[in-house]
Amino acid sequence: MKILFVCAGNICRSPMAEALLKEKLARRGITDVSVSSCGLEAQPWSTAEPRLRLVIGSAYTSLRGFRSRPISEEIVRDADLVLAMEGHQVREILSRFPETRGKVATLTAYAGEDGDVIDFIDSQHSSFLEWLKSCYSVVDRCLDRIAEKVAGLGFPA
Repeated sequence: MKILFVCAGNICRSPMAEALLKEKLARRGITDVSVSSCGLEAQPWSTAEPRLRLVIGSAYTSLRGFRSRPISEEIVRDADLVLAMEGHQVREILSRFPETRGKVATLTAYAGEDGDVIDFIDSQHSSFLEWLKSCYSVVDRCLDRIAEKVAGLGFPA
């Protein structure tokens, strides 16, 4: 199974989700799931936001060598599940890649929650670090449910 996380720039929210899910799956002994991320407006070869380390702790080590990737038809086609951070991103993915219908959702909706994991610029946070922490609380909770779903699918360890 291949899970793809999508946000705008692929430097904060989607790498956060990628790193955290990799860690959660590894703890469960699930090795047959590939997790990656990209961005709708990503600048190729940008690095993950360094302040993520302060928020996600040891999961950040999986982002060593990370470089952002712009979304592409090939990346999306290769994924079994595409999870975006915001509803408008789901709509954009479906508009650009109609063949993704049925395999794209927001992270929150797929985990059975309401709302979006909104971008800093659209948030009410005055502190970037506080915004990252707020994103983390939602993303981490959603990924616990997603890891349970993946474990329930019976992928070999």
